[in-house]
Amino acid sequence: MNKRTIKLSKHILAALSILTFTFFCIASGSDSPSSTTELEKTTKNDATGKVENWSYSEQEDKMEGIKQYYASNTSTNEIEFEFPYSGGSTFDIIVRNNGKENEVLLTVSKGQFMMSIDGSERIKVKFDDEKPETYSYNSSADASSDVIFLNNSSKFLKKLKTAKKVMIETTFFDAGNKVIEFNVEGLKWDK
Repeated sequence: MNKRTIKLSKHILAALSILTFTFFCIASGSDSPSSTTELEKTTKNDATGKVENWSYSEQEDKMEGIKQYYASNTSTNEIEFEFPYSGGSTFDIIVRNNGKENEVLLTVSKGQFMMSIDGSERIKVKFDDEKPETYSYNSSADASSDVIFLNNSSKFLKKLKTAKKVMIETTFFDAGNKVIEFNVEGLKWDK
């Protein structure tokens, strides 16, 4: 074998390793409900014909016997990432009450957020026409790269309840910064 063939073989092996790792990460799931049976991700019309931006669900933690409550909002835009995530990715803001406190999660259908330990990574958030704010986040405990947990969830949730639109700019692995847009009007959350 010549040097070029050996070098090409190493690149192919590295690519296969990354694809295998990605497959296992996606297949392992995450801390957030991801199937449509756990959390409905469609918009609905209320009795007046107005579109509801939020879907609500609840789930019981079988081990602890505590009910968990969820509110979910899907992005109005899709972002096109390169292979292996091509085909248009959507995003969800999920508000979760685990029986003790409220948490705010951001999920991506296909793609990877930058990993963040102890709030080392940040996102920019713009509520309506306000000046953008910075929020730090943490990655999930199981190292899933398709979900992040915002720090200072109470501040974010307070603004979310009164906002009509939210734009979030965050960094994705091997894709740089992208802006995600949401219509968030009408959140009903009293947990």
